[in-house]
Amino acid sequence: MPHKLQVLQGSDAGREYGLVDREIVLGRDAACQIVVDDRAASRRHARLICQDNAYLIEDLQSTNHTYVDGQPISSRVRLKDKSQVRIGQTLFLFRSSLPDAVEQQEGHVVTVLDSADARSSTDTSLPVSAERRLRAILQITRVLGRTLDLEDVLAKMLDGLFEIFPRADRALVLLLDGDRLIPTAAKHRRDRQESIQYSKTIVQRAMHDGQAILSEDAAGDQRFPEAQSIAALRIRSIMCVPLLSQESGPLGVIQLDTQKEGTPFSSDDLHILSSVASQASVSVEYAQLHDRMLVQARLQKEMDLAGNVQQSFLPKTTPELPGYGFWAYYLAAGKVGGDFYDFLRLPGGNQAVLLGDVAGKGVPAALMMVKASTVCKIELLSRPDDLAGAVGAINNEISAAGAEAAFVTLVLCVVNPQTHEVTIANAGHFSPMLRRADGTIEQPADDNVRGYPLGIVPDVRYQTTSIRLAAGESLVLYSDGISEAMNPRGDFYTVERIGEQLRGMKATAPAQIGEALLADLRRHTAGCEQNDDISLVVFGRV
Repeated sequence: MPHKLQVLQGSDAGREYGLVDREIVLGRDAACQIVVDDRAASRRHARLICQDNAYLIEDLQSTNHTYVDGQPISSRVRLKDKSQVRIGQTLFLFRSSLPDAVEQQEGHVVTVLDSADARSSTDTSLPVSAERRLRAILQITRVLGRTLDLEDVLAKMLDGLFEIFPRADRALVLLLDGDRLIPTAAKHRRDRQESIQYSKTIVQRAMHDGQAILSEDAAGDQRFPEAQSIAALRIRSIMCVPLLSQESGPLGVIQLDTQKEGTPFSSDDLHILSSVASQASVSVEYAQLHDRMLVQARLQKEMDLAGNVQQSFLPKTTPELPGYGFWAYYLAAGKVGGDFYDFLRLPGGNQAVLLGDVAGKGVPAALMMVKASTVCKIELLSRPDDLAGAVGAINNEISAAGAEAAFVTLVLCVVNPQTHEVTIANAGHFSPMLRRADGTIEQPADDNVRGYPLGIVPDVRYQTTSIRLAAGESLVLYSDGISEAMNPRGDFYTVERIGEQLRGMKATAPAQIGEALLADLRRHTAGCEQNDDISLVVFGRV
């Protein structure tokens, strides 16, 4: 990552923070992104704000002020590489691998002295000698070598450009990030490291038109409208060429400039730079693809880990309750999912069985699943004899989380193994299907019991209903990943088909019922891609 904060002095001396968020608060409060363990720091002391790929810092009206390079700040200050930030007795060093480049805006279209179509820079009709062009291409190819690290590619490319163009004083690379050009690498021939300014007009012309652009003397060129603004760049000669992908799509631009009067770049230089940029673009594109592959691999690894963590919240075994059988199945549509189920032995000996479904998919749903699963455990153990009250408390916790557009459907059953009575509460979910001993099917917690899903509105009063299980009778809990599973024609599996399968089964053991339902579901989907998480829980008397 291009931006970092290193702790030079303080209790966390030696620690390094990578900066990636758009806003980062520093202070003593544990909720801050960077916690400063310093009594002289305020709870929320200062804030870093990312703008145009650079970081600004502002003081949040702290008691002891925020200092940048020894001076207290009263407004936002742009941090440069090696800027020092002091908060109380803690000293940070800001590091940035991005160049110190400043965009100079012009109000009118720029007319250039010479230009060339960069997309045809390998054309043998170009007015520069083939020998010189080939020598430059071989030179940049040799310099770039086989490295796939983007930062290394850009650094070596600039080194190579300084060898090919000895009159160049400064070089700058801007790469496309979304719809913006971001200064990414720079090089100065001399030790003086002043900010490199670049003309927005010239850069945009190079990018949008795929043109290599030359101005022999930007400060004195009367064909540039608003010449004074160009003159402020202190550039006597400038070349700007686009970096293009192998499909001629824009990757960025290279700018070379010289500040020596009387030694401007020539048209030959422009064509050589276009040829060199064409070769360098290949290395830049491959390096960017390599970076994306590394990011994708890291994300894949993180998702695998997240999936393992999520699986740890699901029961590893089914309950052992005399006279009862329990069976469960779970399969996320992706690496992580929003469905969950649980078995929980309550104080007093009753057994809770629950199944929930978080709206949405992916990581947001998985995070809410973890919260909902945890809250269910806490509230059920706190209110073992008040199922309706427990569901109301769960709803209030989910509502208070304030997750935008997130809600959870939940069905919850509490089994009394002495009386075989099952109490059921339903928060916007499908009613469990009750399979009687004679094969009839009931849905005891349908419209008359079903309440609002969790997290929509607080302080909902939920209802419960009770049934009594006889020997050989079971309850089936399921998510919409089953009822809405599609076959190759786009037909849903449907709630009705679940009922038909249960009605026609000869099996009575929960495990046999569950496996038979899954087998029929697989026949229906016939290998179609799974679009939603699948959860299925069956329990009953054996």
